[in-house]
Amino acid sequence: MVETSGIHSAVIAVGEELLSGQTTDTNGSWLSERLASLGAPVLRRWVVGDRTSEIQDAVSAAVDVAELVVITGGLGPTEDDLTRRSVADRLGLQLTRDPRLLQELRDRFRVRGQADLPPSNLGQAEVPEGAEVIPNARGSAPGLWIDVEGRIVVLLPG
Repeated sequence: MVETSGIHSAVIAVGEELLSGQTTDTNGSWLSERLASLGAPVLRRWVVGDRTSEIQDAVSAAVDVAELVVITGGLGPTEDDLTRRSVADRLGLQLTRDPRLLQELRDRFRVRGQADLPPSNLGQAEVPEGAEVIPNARGSAPGLWIDVEGRIVVLLPG
């Protein structure tokens, strides 16, 4: 856990469904309240679509104003789940396949009766260099914790 006393945070929620009004950004609201209670008040919040340029622009702006950036959404197995790649590219980090995470994903699907991991889920085993994996007991998309030059960027499933 990061010491939050005296730091500022920013929250980025990713998803077209948030912009269209189909889904309310309850994650962003909850995160803002929780971060404030931990002593890391949110200075800015963004809601962006599933587009690389929007995600990257928000990440750039967020790391300019906050020591802790929490991004939620866009980590799933579909083609429009671009958060992992977009953040890694913006931060200048290579994505590499994490063998331990890949095995955990395979095991999760086998327990559910599938012979192997669907090809669409392979990308969920991709981790930006230096990132720590945050296990997800409820879904297949793990979270990620990245320390970038003293700034913490956390990616969480939506």
